[in-house]
Amino acid sequence: MVTGAAQRGRGRWRRTKSRRKLERVAKSQGRNNEAVGSDPPDKLLLSALKYWEVERDLIEERIATMRSAAAAS
Repeated sequence: MVTGAAQRGRGRWRRTKSRRKLERVAKSQGRNNEAVGSDPPDKLLLSALKYWEVERDLIEERIATMRSAAAAS
């Protein structure tokens, strides 16, 4: 029974240690992102622009289809 309690204690210590390590890594990565500049926002901006370009094209196609359908009637 004593070994089981010791193992549980060690497991908590390992998890706590790994959490602290992950927090440190996350903090250091956050600092690096700020120092690097605007790489992540640029990717997000490009993605948004592509999305809206596709949306605009679809809307223009629908309008053209509606106009041609109205002209044929």
